Amino acid sequence: MGRSLESLSRSRNMDMGKDPEGIAHYADKPKTFEEHMEDVKNLLSSLSTEENNTTDDNNKKREQDVDVARNAVLESFGKNKEGTDNDERIVSCKNRIIKPEVGFRYDDNPNVFRTDESSVYRITGIDQIADIINCGYVRSKEGKVKGGHENEVFWSAGGDKLNFIDERPILETSADTVKDGQIGALSLDDLTAVWIFDSESGKRENKLDTIKIIKEVMGKDEQISIEELNKKIKEGVSLVDISDTF
Repeated sequence: MGRSLESLSRSRNMDMGKDPEGIAHYADKPKTFEEHMEDVKNLLSSLSTEENNTTDDNNKKREQDVDVARNAVLESFGKNKEGTDNDERIVSCKNRIIKPEVGFRYDDNPNVFRTDESSVYRITGIDQIADIINCGYVRSKEGKVKGGHENEVFWSAGGDKLNFIDERPILETSADTVKDGQIGALSLDDLTAVWIFDSESGKRENKLDTIKIIKEVMGKDEQISIEELNKKIKEGVSLVDISDTF
């Protein structure tokens, strides 16, 4: 998609956390979800059983315990949730946390968006907001992105060194919800805010509740387009900058 001259100018303002996929390269490819599950199952299955504890009832209970533990881990990754079984971009996604070391305060800009150290943030595009609604998760873009990264989602730690003037959408979640290297895409319910710039007011508005409602009323197999999403969120939301960092 094309970008406006105004947005291109803003891209030169070194907002920390913007387009972090190009900052560093992580060569180690994470294990697939199935490999993690096999490790867990093998570990549980190899637990020693005492000689006096080998009755049929105890063996049956032990097998049940293994299944319960496995299902609990599956559920924690969303594997048992509808629509995620074969989506590696959800179950095997690796979350990365960037901690800005320097940043600009932009004190001369009345519309600067300041962040809080209790949260982490991801600057993204309307296209990823649509994808979150369609699949229910903050997953990575398909294939490799800038820096050669694949199936990784980058977040930036909030605080005094992270301030935004870019008008693209910003995802927010609690710093307690996601850790660096955490496997499994965050769900829509994990988000605490989706900040979208309103061109009329010149300010960002939290549209999380609106997005959840859109998700709730959509049909099972329905997919929302970027254009439809913009209309539903608010009149006048710009279509510029919708695909750079997703």
